Amino acid sequence: MKIYNLKKMILPLVAITLVWGCESLLDEKVKTFFTEDTFYQTEEDARLAINGIYGHLGATFDGALNANGIYFTNYWTVNALASDEGVTSLNLGDGFNQISVMAHGPDNAIVLQMWSNIYLGINAANLAILNIPNIDMNDDIKDALLGEAHFMRGLLYFELVRFFGEVPLQLEPTTTFESSAYLPRSTKADVYTQIFLDFTIAETSLPDAQVGVDNGRPTSYSAKAYIAKAALQQGGSENYQLAKTKLEEIGIQSGGQFDLWDDFGDVFLIPNNNGKEVLFAISFFEGSEVFSTLWEGGHLVFRTLPSVYGGRPNAGGREQPTLNLYNAFDDNDRRKEVTFMTEDIINGETIDFGGPRVVKYWDQVNEFDVNGTANDLQLIRYADVLLMYAEALNEINNGSTQPALDAINRVRARSRMDAGALPDLTAMGYEDFKDAILLERRKEFVWEGQRWFDLVRYGKLAEKVNSAKPGLPVAEPKHNLFPIPQRERDLNPNLDQNTGY
Repeated sequence: MKIYNLKKMILPLVAITLVWGCESLLDEKVKTFFTEDTFYQTEEDARLAINGIYGHLGATFDGALNANGIYFTNYWTVNALASDEGVTSLNLGDGFNQISVMAHGPDNAIVLQMWSNIYLGINAANLAILNIPNIDMNDDIKDALLGEAHFMRGLLYFELVRFFGEVPLQLEPTTTFESSAYLPRSTKADVYTQIFLDFTIAETSLPDAQVGVDNGRPTSYSAKAYIAKAALQQGGSENYQLAKTKLEEIGIQSGGQFDLWDDFGDVFLIPNNNGKEVLFAISFFEGSEVFSTLWEGGHLVFRTLPSVYGGRPNAGGREQPTLNLYNAFDDNDRRKEVTFMTEDIINGETIDFGGPRVVKYWDQVNEFDVNGTANDLQLIRYADVLLMYAEALNEINNGSTQPALDAINRVRARSRMDAGALPDLTAMGYEDFKDAILLERRKEFVWEGQRWFDLVRYGKLAEKVNSAKPGLPVAEPKHNLFPIPQRERDLNPNLDQNTGY
């Protein structure tokens, strides 16, 4: 069920969500249909305010109609290119090329888009959190909507702190550029404290399941999964115990509300969007007559497919996986067959792609249009819950235990194409099991916006990138964070720079 076909409702809201630190919005010629004094009066207004947050997740546009948005392209493409997953195929001289060869700096345009769009979403969440409590409406509905706003703010701060480290903790909506809005960077510990607070509010306020037109919105289980993910990312004994608790509350045994599809290929079928394996996903536009440029889901497909399939000018074949990634798969691993293609029969002729291409999001059973695919970006699915559980138990017990082995082996068994492939893992020590979990995550979550975060968390970024892309100037701790955009530092004198930039 698509929940983000909301842009006709969202566009008026954008006019009242000017964000701190994004000066370009002052230049946009957007008519103000609502003000804070005339909006936030009814339950419908409250729902529109929540929908306004989602408007920053997919494709948003600047004055030149360039598509940005938090999860539109940058999120998962940057994660691939800044890690050992991918490289750019076309030398377009843009910010993605710089990231692919670890040459990105404070002036990188993609880094600025990431920073600015995340804060746009945070500001929209802040507006909802501030104003919805004052609306006269059903208290249960109000609590659920506020839980959704807190979930989104926690999610966006989690993305922000993982990309940039210490960041300004803006918890009040900003509609002006007075100097009081220019906050210094808060410590990572303070940011994580707020993240856990927001997710905990969401966990206690959101329903256990969303139905009907709301299917796809976050649930209490979405919040539990993100509490666990944030706890693992931050680390420490208390956080590992917290992650274990929340993952067990989601359910580790099969047959519950969430479970694995029997076939890895079923995970990315369009009819299975928001299905039993998804705890939270970004639902994309497939395009429409009104918003024909919002080929959001198509970006998951045509950016990595060769241009022989057609597509937008200079778009097809922008990125491709590293051979190091492709060769990490056993030929009898079902995930290799689903994730990659090296050739295809097009118009009766076998076309060699000259290397592997990522095709996991292209549902060729239900939809053949490369540009108009309606597939979603699944941010947390049940396989992640199982692998996070194995990771948490390894940290707690300093080595594998049977419950941890059972969790990772369920993921492996799903991709086993014959009896000899992907045998069950057996008892091993802490470091060996940690490496095994990282390898399993690599093969399970190709191009899903996970790899760079995983390598940073495991302290393996330089090692793995240098192995896949020899000769790059990758360094730790520098490349464990992205630079604070110079344009933001020019606007806000209270922002210092990350080490190495």
